[in-house]
Amino acid sequence: MKYKEIEVRDIESRPEQVRTDFSEERIDSLAKSIAEVGQLQPIVVQKKDDHFLLIAGERRLRAVKKDEHAKIAAVILEDVSPEKFRQIQLIENLQRQDLNPLERAISINKFMEDNNLCKKDAAEKLGVARTTLTLWLNILEMKEKYQKEVLKDDSPITLSHLSLAHALSSKTGDPSKANDLLDAVIKHNLSRKETQAVIDIFYKYLHIPVEEAVSAVLLKRERMKMKDYWDEDRKQGSKNPVRRLFRSFSNINDNLEEFMENEGDLPEEDQEELLDEFLYLYQIMGILIPDLRKESLESLLDKIKAQSK
Repeated sequence: MKYKEIEVRDIESRPEQVRTDFSEERIDSLAKSIAEVGQLQPIVVQKKDDHFLLIAGERRLRAVKKDEHAKIAAVILEDVSPEKFRQIQLIENLQRQDLNPLERAISINKFMEDNNLCKKDAAEKLGVARTTLTLWLNILEMKEKYQKEVLKDDSPITLSHLSLAHALSSKTGDPSKANDLLDAVIKHNLSRKETQAVIDIFYKYLHIPVEEAVSAVLLKRERMKMKDYWDEDRKQGSKNPVRRLFRSFSNINDNLEEFMENEGDLPEEDQEELLDEFLYLYQIMGILIPDLRKESLESLLDKIKAQSK
């Protein structure tokens, strides 16, 4: 290994460059930085006859060329096998986080195929955890639509969302379930926690449609907004009887959710009694709010579900 300044004109980029997406804006910024404080990190090249093959540092090379420098600082490696060449290139890009998620997954997958490596061996050679490597590679098993979503700055979909969708697809053996889930993430801007909640509901209640599980999570999202409002109202010591009634309903909802999360199934001997209590509450609400008497309970529930979509 040698370190020296070499002629920019003698450097050749490899056609199988790991990184394919280069932001001109970032290269301009890097060129200005190098012009002001100098090149802080050398590129890595391999000596090949009378020229050099670039291993790592494409952005730095482009920035130096943009500023029309004749030379660039480089670490020169000799006798590098094609396998080691790609390994060094990948590691350098991973450490600098220069690759977008799709470029990274494609490059790692090619590295594994070229060297006949399993995920465990590839993770060791690249210096990352196996779980992290698996998370990175999940993007390759998703439709192109979702791959592009991950690359958008304003998209709610992250690699964690793809990992959850991939697990759902694997467990059910139905890729359409993963697509339904990711479509809901995009449409309703679901967080990772909310997406996990959708999956939990889907499994807990005998594989109900994903859309129904999403509706349940969205209803909870809206209720949590109201819960925060009433909690703040309680802290302010409001004596308004209507507000106290709202807070009571909020407490009922909390207790119901806690029971569903911890117990799930209502004992048969208690079902009729709870139903009587619910119907009594519904009748009271029908007296308090005239509009409720104009619609059946079923139509009211359908309306609430429709509003959450």
